[in-house]
Amino acid sequence: MSALTWKEVLKRDDIVDGDCETQEDGDIYRGPISSIELEGDAIVIKSPWVAKMVLSEGKWKKWHILRLSINPKEISPQDIGQGRISFTMPLLGIATIFPKGGSKLDPSKVEGLEI
Repeated sequence: MSALTWKEVLKRDDIVDGDCETQEDGDIYRGPISSIELEGDAIVIKSPWVAKMVLSEGKWKKWHILRLSINPKEISPQDIGQGRISFTMPLLGIATIFPKGGSKLDPSKVEGLEI
């Protein structure tokens, strides 16, 4: 693992069309990245759809939150190899950005999702 800056992350052209996955309180949230930008003082990752997996049920379901807002002064990205970026959100959990061409969630496996 090596430290990155958000400025370096924002310059990458392999993130949009990749996936973002967060793990919070035993649940997993995942969706494709449609944009990652600096909005005011926050890094904002937007997705056209997001799925939630409750591990006890073992299936993906459509989720209603389509953006992730990050305070770049408090949260630092890490290069974890294979183009992936990881960061820890205090009190929430860990997130991983997968580059396009990497690991993706198949939308046909998401209950309630219509594309």
